[in-house]
Amino acid sequence: MIMLHEGRKAICLNGIWEYKKEEAGKCAEVFLREDAEEKNGWKPIAVPNNWYLTEIGDYFGTIWFRTGFDTPAIKASEHVWLRFGAVDYIADVWLNGKYLGNHEGIFNPFEFDITRYLKKDGKNILLVRDSAPRDETEYINSGLDKDTPLSEPYQRHQAKAITQIKGHMIDAMHRPGAMTSFRQDGNSAGIWDDVALIIRPEKFIEYCKISTRLVLKKDWCGDGEDKDTGSALVNVDVTVNNQTGDTVSGELRAVIEGDNFECDKKTVSKRFIVIPPGKTTVKMAITVEDVKLWWTWDHGYPHLYNLKLQWQEDELTQRFGIKEITYDEKHGAWYLNKKRIFLRGMRYISSLWMSGAGMDMWKPDFEKMLKMNINSIRIGSHVEKDGLYKLCDELGLLMWQVFPLHYCVSDDDDLISRASDMMRDMGMMLTNHACMGMWSVYKEPEIYQLPDKPNNYFRLCQILKETLKSIDPVRWVHLGDYREGVMNIMLGCCNDGDVDVHYKKIPPNIVEFGSQSIPCRETLETFIPQDKLWPPDWDTWEYWGLFYSNTFGFGKVELGNSLDEFIENTQDYEAESVKDQIEFLRQKKYAPVSTMYLYYWSDACPMIGSGLLDYYRRPYKVYDYMQRVYTPVLVSAEPSVHPYRLGRKKCFRAGTTFSARVWLINDHYHAIEDAELKWSVVDCETEKVLAANQFRLNILADSAEIPDHIILPLPEELAGHRCRVEMSVRTDEEVLSENYMNFTVTEQI
Repeated sequence: MIMLHEGRKAICLNGIWEYKKEEAGKCAEVFLREDAEEKNGWKPIAVPNNWYLTEIGDYFGTIWFRTGFDTPAIKASEHVWLRFGAVDYIADVWLNGKYLGNHEGIFNPFEFDITRYLKKDGKNILLVRDSAPRDETEYINSGLDKDTPLSEPYQRHQAKAITQIKGHMIDAMHRPGAMTSFRQDGNSAGIWDDVALIIRPEKFIEYCKISTRLVLKKDWCGDGEDKDTGSALVNVDVTVNNQTGDTVSGELRAVIEGDNFECDKKTVSKRFIVIPPGKTTVKMAITVEDVKLWWTWDHGYPHLYNLKLQWQEDELTQRFGIKEITYDEKHGAWYLNKKRIFLRGMRYISSLWMSGAGMDMWKPDFEKMLKMNINSIRIGSHVEKDGLYKLCDELGLLMWQVFPLHYCVSDDDDLISRASDMMRDMGMMLTNHACMGMWSVYKEPEIYQLPDKPNNYFRLCQILKETLKSIDPVRWVHLGDYREGVMNIMLGCCNDGDVDVHYKKIPPNIVEFGSQSIPCRETLETFIPQDKLWPPDWDTWEYWGLFYSNTFGFGKVELGNSLDEFIENTQDYEAESVKDQIEFLRQKKYAPVSTMYLYYWSDACPMIGSGLLDYYRRPYKVYDYMQRVYTPVLVSAEPSVHPYRLGRKKCFRAGTTFSARVWLINDHYHAIEDAELKWSVVDCETEKVLAANQFRLNILADSAEIPDHIILPLPEELAGHRCRVEMSVRTDEEVLSENYMNFTVTEQI
């Protein structure tokens, strides 16, 4: 059960602990019998940490941790709780030789009431056994890389049925071992989040769940339509914990006031409750008048409120936002506060080793995202630290959260049961965040190519959805990618780059698009040894994320004559491919596309990845290309070329006619009056303008329209020339969008 701890008196236990690897045949009693001063084999280690980042390295197995602390001064009516923010993966905990309990998971916090086990004098000894073994699933060669220079262990393998619930942190692309038989490498294990003592009274508020609804009212005396009342209903489930052994009664008081804005009036609500010993959950429905809504940053202000709850001598505050996010499944459209919204999204993962994530990483990342006009984040398939979600609350970034399940996990009853407990925790951890918009219970439950595979979609996913809906009955819960109007289109990377997209079925929600490339030489040399760099040792490169079949098969990238040339070729291809994908999807705004998320913002570890930035936040070439076309207003050209292959050269034969539709997309909720649209076709060899047009127009709000066409005969003398369509749209005050499209004139056959 998740317990709220923010704002309470806390004693941090982070710092230098000691660790020792568990030796074969040694049972727990051996470690428990050791004197606290025994140094044989114990070494210092910083906590929190992922042990991969320490001298332990990429170790699979069990490690014991210990530390000592003084008993805090508390009142007779107070209890001390030991809280772990996160331990990966199975933790057993002892205090002063007393076994406290066991916890399985990678992201979810857990607590123990340790009051009766504390020493009156001397140090308390805390002992943690952290077990993170390699999952015992079988890995099967898919046969997809049989015609490559890769040796068998480095060819593409698929897990048969993983039993650990770790999502991206155990099995995904773009991690050490990637798609090879070594794909679990890069163990994320360790006590990776804060450890603290939390002081609570014996009668305390344990948890509250907040959901919000905008209130309408039918206008029977007027036009008969539903009208906005300007108010909202805040629905709060408050769990109180009475540890006294006696029934207590009294007032539960709730106060709602503004957090990041001036609020003239507090909303106060009271309820008299009678609470027997143990836990009890009670409901409070609170009306907020003259409500200030939470919006994404591009459509308004992310107003935040504080809910202050008071019961007995306890007080607890939760920050939240008032909004409604709904999904029209029939038309594939999202509505924020009853207004349709187009989501220019980004998939994000701080790091494969989460102990290193924090505000010094998130803040510069998200500041850059705002400059790139991103309004939505997809976290999948892992859970970030709470601070990231708080930052998204404040910045107005809408969140699509995916539970930590990815690719092929077991669908047996035991895993379904264990995953459901963790799903409940995830819902309780995140549901009060203003930024939370929608959920997915699984990343990609059906894409593996095994003849005998787990039936995750129709077994595991269904139960996980039911579990999550018990926590959050309001938001949309999605079962898994490639279902319910959700799809990935990694053209030239995970999908064939030669596909004619005019014949590709596009659903409303594109939760992954993009490509991949090799990072700059400086980054590449941090993980590939010099003797493996050039000519490439393909096994080593595959291990670190090249994906030979994808690069040379789907992407058709040329190797070139040097390492620098190969890097340049991959970065050029990724940049053009991603730019093309964005323009193609945005031209399909609401017909049917409503969301699009680039895969990824930054690489999760030092490797060959799919980020705009590498692990060290050095930009790939695609960074600047994407910035050009992720603007709220976009001018874009769609050439009439067949087949239409994104990321490939656009070629027209001399003696024929070049034609293209000029698109104008506006994601703003307001129309733009008296804008100037301008385009020209330039011969890049001679810099001669071959055709041009310029006119003023009004741009409709929240729209995608075709205000013009380009039709240009291509004479014989243009054969072999490169040409460029240059486009811009502006008002008298600012440039709204500048863009281009290249094409080549080929000789007649």
